[in-house]
Amino acid sequence: MQGINDNRPLDLSYLIGMVGHNPDFMIEIFDTFIEHTPVYLAELEAALALGNWKEVSNCAHKMKPTFSYIGRNDVTDLMQAIEYNARNEVVEQVKSDIERLKVVSQQVYAQLELEKENIRSRS
Repeated sequence: MQGINDNRPLDLSYLIGMVGHNPDFMIEIFDTFIEHTPVYLAELEAALALGNWKEVSNCAHKMKPTFSYIGRNDVTDLMQAIEYNARNEVVEQVKSDIERLKVVSQQVYAQLELEKENIRSRS
């Protein structure tokens, strides 16, 4: 798996292809991501704390596409690794990857906030 770059730019081409150049809808999608991803991450951490590897895998699977929508396929790959390693109970790697996910998610939230500002300034 390639490394995660905290400052890797968002690639919104997939999202634009899905919704077109609809600024309000894009901002709504960003807001939904910013609102729901921490909840999913908390579920992931709770499952990890319980050692419920099936649930860790399921949570990672559920989160995976959300990062694709905003063009962070590097994080999608990380989610795939968490899903796979949880299924195979590669405990230390899963713990490490989830810690990495928490850090990069904060950067993604900041990128989305910045993108929202850019969209609003162009509207």
